[in-house]
Amino acid sequence: MDAPTQLNVLGLVLSAVLLAMACVRADRVRGRRTSVDPPAPEIPDAAFVVARVVLVTPAGLGVHTAVQGFGVSDDASWNDSELTNAVHRATDEPDGYRFRTDEAGGPLHFDDYASPIEDKVVHEAGGDAPRPV
Repeated sequence: MDAPTQLNVLGLVLSAVLLAMACVRADRVRGRRTSVDPPAPEIPDAAFVVARVVLVTPAGLGVHTAVQGFGVSDDASWNDSELTNAVHRATDEPDGYRFRTDEAGGPLHFDDYASPIEDKVVHEAGGDAPRPV
């Protein structure tokens, strides 16, 4: 897994933990609290409602952010078929560029295949292809 995907998975895991915390019943929290500190004052029900809202809101934002991040990660990377198709379409006939003629009918010769291939890759929907250095 690449780094953005790992970050998105971590966001989903943290959101799941927040949702699990929001699902804990008030009786369980009160029972645990009285077993740890018996003279502690009673926690009102409104505090649990506020706590659930506070926990569910970032969990929902985390899920939304992770889903958007998966989309960005997918758009930023090339899968094997996209790269293979772009290269095949770009290099189908590089010799067609080599023997073009000018208006007088004389051949236009050049040895640089890189620029026409790069132009064709960009033209064939490979705009986010890695650029040669």
